[in-house]
Amino acid sequence: MNIQRESTIQLPEPFYELLEKQLAAINIPEFNIVTFNYRDPNYSADTGGYHPVEINLYRSGEHWHLNYFTDFAYCGGPFPELEKEMDIQFRQKEVYNSLFGRCYLEHADNPVRLVLNNFCSYVQMGIYKVEISVD
Repeated sequence: MNIQRESTIQLPEPFYELLEKQLAAINIPEFNIVTFNYRDPNYSADTGGYHPVEINLYRSGEHWHLNYFTDFAYCGGPFPELEKEMDIQFRQKEVYNSLFGRCYLEHADNPVRLVLNNFCSYVQMGIYKVEISVD
């Protein structure tokens, strides 16, 4: 199952390969939306760890497309909550980051590639447990 490559910026190929491998492992014949939730079971507001990530894909015709990639982090005190730290909206061609706010995808080329490369490295290290939901 191939994912349509992003045309606005060049994303790391290992990111696509990882998701395509995950899609191929799902044995559900008819679904059009898939959400991957990657969680570090040891991540907490007190001890830190690797941020949870959610990735959503949708199918249009024969192709899969990236919908969003969201990286969450604990923020605030004294009762920290998980909040979006980086939210890449591929369909809208926008990026939100808690440090620089919202901008167009083409203006966030370097931070987006850095986050996706790091994410792929963490997956290769076996950090995450993955939950998959389909519609």
